[in-house]
Amino acid sequence: MEQSRQAIYDIVDKGLEGNGLSDGDIRTLYATDPETPEAFYLMWAGRQLQRQSSNNIAEVHAQIGLNGSPCPKNCQFCSFAVCNKVRQGRLEMSKEEVVEYVQIYEEQGANALLMMVTATYRFEKLLEMGQAVREVISRDMPLLANTGDMSLEQAQQLKAAGFNGCYHAVRMGEGVTTTIPVKTRLETFKNIRAAGLSLSTCVEPVGPEHTPEELTEKTRICIESGALSAGVGKRIMIPGTLLAKYGQLNNLIAGRNIAVYRLAAGLQPRLNCAGGTDLASAMGANLAWAEVGTNPRDTEKRTEKGGRGVSIEFCKKVFRDAGWDVLQGPSPGWMLTQENAA
Repeated sequence: MEQSRQAIYDIVDKGLEGNGLSDGDIRTLYATDPETPEAFYLMWAGRQLQRQSSNNIAEVHAQIGLNGSPCPKNCQFCSFAVCNKVRQGRLEMSKEEVVEYVQIYEEQGANALLMMVTATYRFEKLLEMGQAVREVISRDMPLLANTGDMSLEQAQQLKAAGFNGCYHAVRMGEGVTTTIPVKTRLETFKNIRAAGLSLSTCVEPVGPEHTPEELTEKTRICIESGALSAGVGKRIMIPGTLLAKYGQLNNLIAGRNIAVYRLAAGLQPRLNCAGGTDLASAMGANLAWAEVGTNPRDTEKRTEKGGRGVSIEFCKKVFRDAGWDVLQGPSPGWMLTQENAA
């Protein structure tokens, strides 16, 4: 037992050097009992390395869910999935609503803007929305899209429409609890980068049933993706979904996972994402999202009206209470060109 504990301390100390960790070391840290002294040393270390990576600066990005309707991709964790039968009907935000939201978000101090749609949203309409938003926000304000898998041509069209990057992920259980092959997700990663767009990703959505081996595999995918933001996000348990039977991670385990990712990846990327909870920010997460509109982790038509959505000021307060400075102005580094894309 003592040897095992010492091994964890040794791995954490290695991670604190900022050069990343091997898959074996990552797996060991994900298997660490969160109720032990070494786990708290791990979480302390993750926070310290994150502060070093980001110069103790946190960011708040703003997400707008543009539509909500049953989605045939059948991600079993998602409230929109047809298989879950949680949501009915159709909801789409108007261009006027979206433009108003992004203007308000920029005025309130969002560091980046993200437009989220389901796989049923018409791609041409997303391009139109992006063009409309780009016309009213600052030139240096990053604009990201969270949409379905795409071809290189579509990724190039997103860039031409004014988008600077995309959120995309190879999710836990991909191809098993979703109908999307891992290969398709990885091809989209490639297309995003080839088009000169930046990438935001995450190891998500993590539930109690996921093993250290699975977490390690997805962590390695994220590290190798070259994303500007990454981390580990826990699954939100939505009653009625097929994965609800597994429940939800407690915040202590989620905090351990946040710290593991930071040590596993080394000093980059500077943005370590997770939920916007007090504990997540205390353990080293320095990126949170304010959310309005539709939300796959919610059942409300508008997440800001009695659902999970929180304001930019709320996220800022959470970070400040956890000892972070909050970035003023647009998030840097998202404005890639075709020439310097990875």
